[in-house]
Amino acid sequence: MTKSPRPRTPSPVPGAKSFHNDGAKDIENSHMARKSEDVDVATFMREHLTPRPAGEGYMVPDNQYIGDVEKISGAKVKAAIYARVCALLNKISKRIYDTYIEAGVALDHTDRVLFLDHHTGPPEAPGLRIKAKPDIVGVFGTKKSMKDFFNKKTSSYTGVPYHRIITTGECKPEADEGAGQAVSYTCQHARARLDMPGTYALFANVRGYRILWSDASEVVKSPFVDWTELDLLEGYIRSLYFPPKNHHLWDPTISSPVVLPDAMGEGSKAHWTIAYNGNTYSDCNPFVLPRSWGRRTTVFMYEGGGNDFAVIKDAYRDDARRFEEATLINDIHAEGIFPGMVRLLDSGNVNGEDGTAIVTALPADRDKKVVHCTKKRLVMGSRGSQFHLAKTVKDVLKATYDAIEVHRALFKRRRFLHRDLSMPNVLMYPEHSKKTMEGKQFISDPPKFIDEILGESNASLKSELMTDPALANALREELTMRTGTPRYIARAVASGEVVHNKLSRTFSSMPSLEGRAKEIYQRVYGQESYDRYEDSAGTFHGGRASSRKATDVTFIHRPDHDVESMFWLLVAVFLLAKPLGEPDYSTAKLYDAWGAMQRHTIAAPGHSDTREILLSQYNVESWQAALHPGLSCLAPLLDSLALQVQPEYAMMDPAPPEDHLHEAFRRLILEHIVGMGDTDIDLEVGIERETEPPTHGKRKADEDPDQDNRKKIKHSKGNRSTRHHNSYSLSK
Repeated sequence: MTKSPRPRTPSPVPGAKSFHNDGAKDIENSHMARKSEDVDVATFMREHLTPRPAGEGYMVPDNQYIGDVEKISGAKVKAAIYARVCALLNKISKRIYDTYIEAGVALDHTDRVLFLDHHTGPPEAPGLRIKAKPDIVGVFGTKKSMKDFFNKKTSSYTGVPYHRIITTGECKPEADEGAGQAVSYTCQHARARLDMPGTYALFANVRGYRILWSDASEVVKSPFVDWTELDLLEGYIRSLYFPPKNHHLWDPTISSPVVLPDAMGEGSKAHWTIAYNGNTYSDCNPFVLPRSWGRRTTVFMYEGGGNDFAVIKDAYRDDARRFEEATLINDIHAEGIFPGMVRLLDSGNVNGEDGTAIVTALPADRDKKVVHCTKKRLVMGSRGSQFHLAKTVKDVLKATYDAIEVHRALFKRRRFLHRDLSMPNVLMYPEHSKKTMEGKQFISDPPKFIDEILGESNASLKSELMTDPALANALREELTMRTGTPRYIARAVASGEVVHNKLSRTFSSMPSLEGRAKEIYQRVYGQESYDRYEDSAGTFHGGRASSRKATDVTFIHRPDHDVESMFWLLVAVFLLAKPLGEPDYSTAKLYDAWGAMQRHTIAAPGHSDTREILLSQYNVESWQAALHPGLSCLAPLLDSLALQVQPEYAMMDPAPPEDHLHEAFRRLILEHIVGMGDTDIDLEVGIERETEPPTHGKRKADEDPDQDNRKKIKHSKGNRSTRHHNSYSLSK
């Protein structure tokens, strides 16, 4: 495969969440750093270090390092300890290396592990914004090969490239404890060394030291031991040459980092070559970097030229999970390409140097919340942009329409629920590699997309892109579990119980269409489809209100919960969006609305949902005040959608059709798009409004100088609790 220099616009990645930037202090104080517990020396050496080979040549004389240890213990100034610890580490490393060479043992690296005093500056990490400054770094090399990084004035090294560092260390003077900082370095290391699934780290002070092991599932610390006990230290260094079983220091499929200009124009970044199942993907740009622990999702972009590209997603999967993402995607496309879903080129385990799958070191222990994970890889031939990179308002609405149609078709045909519809997992402006179509056809009777039904184009090849269906399934026991992204998760899913508040039984009728919107609907979907969802006396969406108690209804993830997630996604996009070339005009109402979205967490049952105020207290005027003045024409749509989302449909008996909320959204969004006619509003791409009030003074943006120039909106007024759905129109 050949590379292409063609640049990409921001965020073309399926499932891309962000360019994660965990600060060292944040990691040091994180839950994982706090929960990491010491294990005894014998256990740590047995489970996490390579034992010393049998034979007299591998034994360390008792007095070999007495002088070095005494120098460390006698360090009186802060700067002295760094060089003295390095001297001891290098003496042990040289002895281990020389012993292996003399015994004829084949080593993967021609140079020994060299420890460098690096306390005066951070390592070089192009494009990663890593500010952590480990005091000691270990590399495979010689002093001659590292001479360009040596600072004669400080007698230390600085700016060593992170892609050469294999281990890090933190040193403290006197008796200070700094293991938390050492933990933070392992996280930064995982983000910089994408070819290293796991890493060792060292903490040392004048009294002694401890060793750490970190991989995707856990951080394990040895106890703090005195400098007179060096078996642990020797085991640490030996393991850098020969890691123990299931301690994968290297991913042999990722190699050859080359620093190249970033596609987003933000300086330079290390690009990697990935070899997988006989294919070589060169100069892969790491678009999404892993977090410290957990799935450690990493996404690379490969550009091959001529519409030959690949999005390569690596992640660690809990072996106890029932479903696998690749299996679900392949199942979705089993009868032909399913428009609107990400397409695979390749998938499977990622194998280590020993030919077995790369896994985390510790066995699963649910009591200790330790999971055993396997590294998985998806090579995808689909990409797109997140909603916040939309170019126009109509593009957002069309993408929302199409995403809901895809979700509806998936559920009706395959009984699939996504369960995590969020900003990273629903993409617009999709592209598909030419290889995804080789020898394949589309499914019969694919879902109809908005451009197609408006007669603007045949959209079956370019529908919006839904990604990351790893949470999708239709087993009842799985659907009682709470999962999703806090900002976008449905209220009932977040709480694990049906919604029960004063408005949860305030149902709205199925929206009715008129004029051209109704004509289009009937032409595309037919009169029978329209009538199927129409309400009769006493029904709402085809269901009826009941006197059932919330405590008598068991929570289960339903299709309308995913539609509610699309509503929260739409709210987030439009709250932050601003028309092209317009000032910010952030307002107190925006701060309140965004704060309600931002503060929401997946809490224990019984906790209130901060977003509820957007349903219970917001009406058209409220949405107008929260939106940018140039987007106030969207207020009636958000109000109407909110009225449909607000009720708890589990309280109905009989229940409405399973896709009733899809239908309501289909009608309302179609109505709005048709009402816009040929007009549209260009948006600032990737530039969001300020969501926090200024700390000093009053912003001019808090005022609305465009009040008199807003489009006139016809709507009914009244308290939210007494209103049902009202149709509206835009007057031009």
